Amino acid sequence: MRRQFKSITYLALLTIVAGGCGSTGSGDGNDATILRFRGFDSKGITQADSVSGGNADVDVVQNLCQSSATSGGQVMVTDELFTQTVVNATFENDEKLDISLNRYDIHIADPNVGVGDVSYPMSGTILGGRCANALNRPCASELDCVVGTTRGNCQFSLTKLDSLLLVDLDTKDHVSPLVYGRGLPINISFFGSDIVGNQYVARANYTITFDNFCNCSTGELCIAR
Repeated sequence: MRRQFKSITYLALLTIVAGGCGSTGSGDGNDATILRFRGFDSKGITQADSVSGGNADVDVVQNLCQSSATSGGQVMVTDELFTQTVVNATFENDEKLDISLNRYDIHIADPNVGVGDVSYPMSGTILGGRCANALNRPCASELDCVVGTTRGNCQFSLTKLDSLLLVDLDTKDHVSPLVYGRGLPINISFFGSDIVGNQYVARANYTITFDNFCNCSTGELCIAR
């Protein structure tokens, strides 16, 4: 259960890129590979912060958790669960050559946030098209899948990269209270290249709400340090 330590009402804006977006590399004509961002999700992630496809609630202040008094009058005080924030990202490569992603940059548009742009390294291969009728044959169209005199089917799949770092502990430590409780739009750019050296970028929009959230267990009281 997520509760706010402060009584602040906020609206988290959902600003995910519908259908994905990206830019082509330096190939010529139909040989240019296209990298598309397809969405975020939090499947399989265990962390303190709440993350969804379009927004994240990020706790930036670690409090203490106080349990209810026992029959003997004793209370238990523990550290609030406090972690970095990660998210899964899914991509599609609509041409023949595989693309290796090597870094991503995060830009928070609000100048009052107190932190600058952040760049993280990454490692992931976004597969290009594959012929359904010819095992592991790369393709950009059905013309690449001809076997004998039979034209095959070129299929494109989605590739998900798990647990990409969205907000690290150092960033949390520098977020200004001026932006607490506000849904802040952020821009994320993913960079990569193919085997022949073409460079590609896919961009995504997201929303983060920084605040002094309470991540104590149900029935526990959040108290300031």
